[in-house]
Amino acid sequence: MSLEEREFFDSCEAFKNYKSLDDYIEDIKRWLTLSSWHYSKKRAEERVEIRMPYIKKAFKEKECAADVGAEVGYCCG
Repeated sequence: MSLEEREFFDSCEAFKNYKSLDDYIEDIKRWLTLSSWHYSKKRAEERVEIRMPYIKKAFKEKECAADVGAEVGYCCG
């Protein structure tokens, strides 16, 4: 992970002053691609789409993108 990627990844530990839900979603998808799960962009988009109701609720409640990414990205089975 590059320094810029590490800084971004770490910045997701706090809720940012997002302009829109779309910006929040983009951070979650990028977080998933940089996480230890190494999601592809396509797979990250699929996971986000599946969990959209949860993500919208988390956005309203100002949950940090890292916590939401962990919830969205973790799959048992």
